[in-house]
Amino acid sequence: MRVRENLKRGTVEMVLLHLLSEREMYGYEILSEMKERSGGQFAIKDGSMYPILYRMIDKGYIEDEQVLVGRRRTRVYYHITEEGKNHLNDLIEEYHIITKGINELLNSKSEAVSSRPVKKK
Repeated sequence: MRVRENLKRGTVEMVLLHLLSEREMYGYEILSEMKERSGGQFAIKDGSMYPILYRMIDKGYIEDEQVLVGRRRTRVYYHITEEGKNHLNDLIEEYHIITKGINELLNSKSEAVSSRPVKKK
């Protein structure tokens, strides 16, 4: 569903920062956690996630650290910075304002009478 994908795209950064605010994680762990905690409703492909992570590194919202796992394998862990925590709080505040406004709009009925004349059949 295209609408769902567009809505999801607008909130991925907030979701990633939220998960990283709880603990540092590596890429596959982030994707798994996101999918599991959303009941499978909020899952993205790794090819979509990494460019967002890289942009957040460039903006100073998160940092990455390569850790040797085993003898030759490295894993990149991501953790949120203070600037990232502040940005997350801003995103959450904006999200609540927008969703409240949308909910109010969707749950309200117009009391205004249409000024357009009724067509006769």
